Amino acid sequence: MLSGGQVNEIIVEVEHVPSGIQSHPSSSQIVPEKTPVNSNSILVSSISDSDVTDSQIFSNRNDKKGKQLLQFATPLKESFALTLHNSENTGLDTPHTSHENIQGQKLIESLITMTSRDRIKAIRNQPRTMEEKRNLRKMVDKEKSKKSRRILELNCCAQCLNSISLAYRRFKNNLSELLNSISLWQKTLKVIGGKFGTSVLSYFNFLRWLLKFNIFSFIVTFSFIIIPQLTVMEKNHLQFTGLEFLTGAGYFTNTVMYYGFYTNSTIQHDNSGASYNMQLAYIFTIGGCLVVCFFSLLFSMARYFRNNFINPHIYSRGIAKLIFCWDFTVTHESAVKLKQKNLSTEIRENLSEILQENVKLTFNQQFIRFSAHVAAWVVSSGVAITCCAAVYYLAENNLQFLANHSNPGAVLLLPFVVSCINLVVPRFYSMFRLVERYEMPRHEVYTLLIRNIFLKISIIGILCYYWLNTVALNSEECWETLIGQEIYRLLLMDFVFSLADSLLGEFLRRIIGMRLITSLGLQEFDIARNVLELIYAQTLVWIGTFFCPLLPFIQMITLFIMFYVKNISLMMNFQPPSKAWRASQMMTFFIFLLFFPSFTGVLCTLAITIWRLKPSADCGPFRGLSFFIESIYRWINTLNQTPSYLWVVWIYKNLIGSVHFFFILTLIVLIITYLYWQITEGRKIMIRLLHEQIINEGKDKMFLIDKLIKLQGMEKRANPTLFTLERRDLEQWGPQRVRQHDAPRDLRFRQSFQEDNPKA
Repeated sequence: MLSGGQVNEIIVEVEHVPSGIQSHPSSSQIVPEKTPVNSNSILVSSISDSDVTDSQIFSNRNDKKGKQLLQFATPLKESFALTLHNSENTGLDTPHTSHENIQGQKLIESLITMTSRDRIKAIRNQPRTMEEKRNLRKMVDKEKSKKSRRILELNCCAQCLNSISLAYRRFKNNLSELLNSISLWQKTLKVIGGKFGTSVLSYFNFLRWLLKFNIFSFIVTFSFIIIPQLTVMEKNHLQFTGLEFLTGAGYFTNTVMYYGFYTNSTIQHDNSGASYNMQLAYIFTIGGCLVVCFFSLLFSMARYFRNNFINPHIYSRGIAKLIFCWDFTVTHESAVKLKQKNLSTEIRENLSEILQENVKLTFNQQFIRFSAHVAAWVVSSGVAITCCAAVYYLAENNLQFLANHSNPGAVLLLPFVVSCINLVVPRFYSMFRLVERYEMPRHEVYTLLIRNIFLKISIIGILCYYWLNTVALNSEECWETLIGQEIYRLLLMDFVFSLADSLLGEFLRRIIGMRLITSLGLQEFDIARNVLELIYAQTLVWIGTFFCPLLPFIQMITLFIMFYVKNISLMMNFQPPSKAWRASQMMTFFIFLLFFPSFTGVLCTLAITIWRLKPSADCGPFRGLSFFIESIYRWINTLNQTPSYLWVVWIYKNLIGSVHFFFILTLIVLIITYLYWQITEGRKIMIRLLHEQIINEGKDKMFLIDKLIKLQGMEKRANPTLFTLERRDLEQWGPQRVRQHDAPRDLRFRQSFQEDNPKA
């Protein structure tokens, strides 16, 4: 035995140390002698010092052979082993035994927190007999089972929530993988993006997005309007001639295709079965589709705006992703070539934008460009006004023209003229690029989009005025069906013209540019004109769904066909853009144009129809009512008499039918939009400042490196013999001692630099 201030040191050499044991940072690592214990006691390793945690019992030391030295250290006053005395041997606990019991519990708790593998290693490396290790393991297992049962009892709700959250995340990931696997035209879109860039790819993405929209609308209308009507449909006695595919009249009039065919009675097959109110189903289904479209447009605009406008990729240009990131899972030869095309196209787009931003024009050049822009806008506005006046004059005389001509094909005159205008005038607008000469291709596309949307929406507005003020008020027949037939003919004629333009016009242009006038070459894909064709057709579908519930299905078929036609024409008749540019922000602009003025105009038109116009007296589900909205008023009055549905009446009167609620809701939306815009601007400023800070730090490093090089040159000129000797020593020492020699020399450079520049 040693004195109180002395300790015994025992060094135990082991091959492995359990990972759950942490090393003690103390300088002296010692272990006291073992004290004899009673045979009925259980020996447990612990330390007596309460200031030292159980994780600091052991410390590791590496020797020259790479082995680990495990040292156990405590003062002599502290016991190396904890003796757990049985109640038979001791009647009461002494302070020493009580302290040892506390330390034993700490050791057991530290072993419980370890993994099974680390716990086994820790117990195996204890300096104990096999029986003691076995008893220690039993005690740890027993305490762990008790603790797990307590945790299970206390945290049952938390575990249920965690399991639900985990199941939801797994379901979300599986659903996302499933949707990506069944995504339409995924490989085709990659090929288009790799060959023609993101600008042309944005058109096809927009087309696919609209296709999903129409699929949803068709499923909803087919489920809640068409299927119930099919169950009570009467036999159609009209003869089918085939001309109905062009005119939309004749045989199709007495089918579920148009508004006038639907019944206004409550559908009930059995006396005891549930009833189906066709009036409420019709108006709520159309309204539900429009509400879903409204929120989908807002969500899509917000998502694309967040990804494309406030993404740091705008400032970084994505060069790091393009140069240093390669998907090594791509091993197939065709996939590798496609990936290379995509990367090369993105690099060209980024570099092209950087060069275009650095272009600066003189004052004379800017004045000439500005004059050309003003002249182009004046001419385009004059052409649009002339076309709208021609459509208005033709629409006002259309009813008289149809009354004087009994030929069934006479109804195609108005759609034919409108389709000709939509085909010719946008091509005329595209010729202005020869005069305006925009430096940024994006600005040219935006300008063409605004001019074309002004033309097409103005024409649709004139047609809506003609339908709601001339057809609806002067027609004695079922005016809703007549409007549905007009919209069907417009949509079909627009599809025929687009198909003919893609298959014939673009093919002839390719032959002329490649064989007759070779200086023209292949043409470039006109994004603005093609996108406006999609927006124009979708606007007609939204307006016509109320009068022709099958229009989403027709539009779904036309979009599906147009994708393949445009894809084939693009690969055969077009060349990649001469000015490469990124079009990541184009989808946001497309959806914004689809929302305003297209969708907002549709809402205004349908609101006037439902709240102001009188339904036909002989056809449709709303026959016999003063207004379409009167069906809602009657339903609310019916619910008001039933006490169990008074909450629905309260919601309608205080929320849906309240002007104040919509005013407050609009105000809240405007405030949120303003705050979101301010946050976006703040993020843009912060990203730009961080980008500038990175650039400045790089400049500072280059400045300091230049200073060090200059100081090194000055010292080399001042002491040439010293550097000659150092060079010889380096050659003799070899590369292994170069690093040791460079350290003091770098230190001298730093000291001399600090002496010359104390501020730095």
